[in-house]
Amino acid sequence: MRNFLIGILLSLSFMASSQNPGKETGLRTINRQVIQSQLEFLASDWMEGREAGTAGNYLAGDYLASLFKLYQLKPAGDEMTFTPNRYQKLLGAEFEKSMGYFQKFSAVEVSSSQEQFISLFRDKKEIQFQYKNDFGISFVSRNQQFKSNLVFVGYGFQNDELGYDDYKNVNIEGKIVLRLAGLPGDMDTNSRASLSISEKKIKVSAREKNTLAFEKGALAVLEYDPSKNVQEEWSANKAFYFNEAMYEGAAKPESFYDKKLRLPTDKQTPPQISISKQMFEDLLFESGVQAEDIIAKAADLKTSSVELRGELKIDVHAHTRILGLRNILGVVEGENPDKIMIVGAHYDHLGKYNGQVFNGADDNGSGVVAVTTIAKAFMETRIKPKCTVIFALWDGEERGLLGSRHFVETFEDIGKTILYLNFDMVGRNGSPDAPGNKVAMIYTKAYQNLVETSKANMEDFDLNLDVNFSGVERPVGGSDNSGFAQNDIPIFWFHTGGHTDYHKASDHVELINWQKLESIIKLSFLNMWEFANQPALVE
Repeated sequence: MRNFLIGILLSLSFMASSQNPGKETGLRTINRQVIQSQLEFLASDWMEGREAGTAGNYLAGDYLASLFKLYQLKPAGDEMTFTPNRYQKLLGAEFEKSMGYFQKFSAVEVSSSQEQFISLFRDKKEIQFQYKNDFGISFVSRNQQFKSNLVFVGYGFQNDELGYDDYKNVNIEGKIVLRLAGLPGDMDTNSRASLSISEKKIKVSAREKNTLAFEKGALAVLEYDPSKNVQEEWSANKAFYFNEAMYEGAAKPESFYDKKLRLPTDKQTPPQISISKQMFEDLLFESGVQAEDIIAKAADLKTSSVELRGELKIDVHAHTRILGLRNILGVVEGENPDKIMIVGAHYDHLGKYNGQVFNGADDNGSGVVAVTTIAKAFMETRIKPKCTVIFALWDGEERGLLGSRHFVETFEDIGKTILYLNFDMVGRNGSPDAPGNKVAMIYTKAYQNLVETSKANMEDFDLNLDVNFSGVERPVGGSDNSGFAQNDIPIFWFHTGGHTDYHKASDHVELINWQKLESIIKLSFLNMWEFANQPALVE
């Protein structure tokens, strides 16, 4: 009888595993040793922080491409051509074309210049304003020079609900905009404007106001903030001009944030310029408009927009150079090449500055090893899934989602893509007090099967994860999921939260929560295996 029962149990066990042999086989390949061995090297000092375009980033890219090759993923990058020289031909080498794992693309690196000039021409006179005395510029994307009329637009704000529109009676097409920072009523919390904006919970950022101005044709935006003395930021005699947690001194330390990268195809951003009170008053001179009157009228939801006399000449400069970046792409071919799923994470980080290496173990070494480990698990099954699955490692995410944006813009089969899974920081606890199994899953709200499948796999495979499922109509923010969501491709994205080592040199591999990372990778593999073999779940 005992042998009979054992036989039944073995038969049931065999039936269960035979119903989904790939899932079980792939799952067995995911363990701490596999994960840790990859991450310890990827986040080591030898990678020098993996900043996009640097030698350390290239070293990391070569290492990761070698893993895809080791796991026998099909290369899905650019075509490579080998043309042997005369000596190589004598040794038997032949001309060869093949696919590589790298998708190469260019980016424009932009750093600031001290050569910035603004002049006002009025009544046959020229007033020259001085950089970091009268005005400051946070970022210039390229050298630009233009001369045009100046239009004052109050706060540069419009809202139908309030019946307020600073652009109602002026045309800013091809002109330079002058405005106040903030929103009407900011200086008087008891004013009609402030109370109405607070009641209706209206929030508008400077970026949103800039977008509005540029959409209406503004060549540049000049902004005066009456709530602060901007010239204090430009003071030349501070004892310790830079006073930060790890540094205090007069000399500015080098920083990752001193440079910006953009794709050559990116729309150029017009200059955004902060100005002093004196420059603001010079520009408004003889207009019949006074700063105090403007603020008071706006607080009562009345506009004061007006075209100003004279022309403003703006001549701004930036240092630029072209950098070569690389995405890394490998494919597990499915039975149906017309249905594609993508698993991705960015492999770049902040680099090396002032003798400090920003290792980026969590951001985003943890996400990278999730992708490579799931790719390995798919290949270890030796089973062809129903859908084709692309495994992607993006470059330039820290510089503005460059790699994933380039891929989405150039991938011919983007219309065949039915799901994208993203990883960005999946290896830590949000704080020392946070539960060790807490993780967020952001997903496209309309696709509840993403949640139900996750819950079922956690229960069936006893994965100790406390997942906060956060559905968003169109989850376009935060990471490389953005470009896919903008193309209405359903996404889901795992994230274990920010922590005190975020974007600091202390983001080390020793701080990784290995059990949580392993569980997230297992859950993600189980989910993707199920979706890749049952695409109807996400269609």
